[in-house]
Parts: sequence; C-alpha cells; structure tokens
Amino acid sequence: MGKRKNLWQDTDSVLQLFGKSQYAARKKYRDFVDKGMGRGRNPEMTGGGLLRSIGGWGVLKSMRRMKIHIKGDERILGDSDFVEKVLSQASEQMERRYRLKAEG
Repeated sequence: MGKRKNLWQDTDSVLQLFGKSQYAARKKYRDFVDKGMGRGRNPEMTGGGLLRSIGGWGVLKSMRRMKIHIKGDERILGDSDFVEKVLSQASEQMERRYRLKAEG
C-alpha cells in the first residue's frame, strides 16, 4: 500500500477504481480487502491458479507429453510470460542485493 514501488504493480489503475483522491481510494481499498478477508476462504477464489487457468490436469499432462512447458507460481496471477518476467526481476534484485552485501 505505497511503501515500496514495484515496476510490475500498477497501483494507480487499481486505486482509481476506489476514489478520486489517493487518501480516499486507499481507505476504500483497505475496507474492500478487510471485507473480503472477513468472508473467509472461498473455494472458487483459492488455489489452482495455473492448473485451473490451463484447463485442469488432463490438459496440463497432454501439454507435458507434447513437451510444452509453462511457468506458473501460485503467488502470481498472470500468464506464463508474465510469471517468468516477475520471477526474473525478483531474482535479479536478490542477486544484486547479495552482490552488494558481499562487496560491503
């Protein structure tokens, strides 16, 4: 919520859906998230990101037999190319952080 800037994260577009001023939009967004959390786990909204989006285990197995591999990560919503891009950027940031720490 504004504490760290991520190039892949478009907070402005999302916040515009909740209000005109940044303060009001953030408050309404926070209320929206709190309300959703109060509903508990919804089976239709949890788990199976890549598996569900690809069409189920049958489709995934046939793709593997055809040597078609896709990248998925349940923490990231998006297609295979987007997941690859986000994970690559995160990896580059971590490597840079470790290198700078090692160099003192």
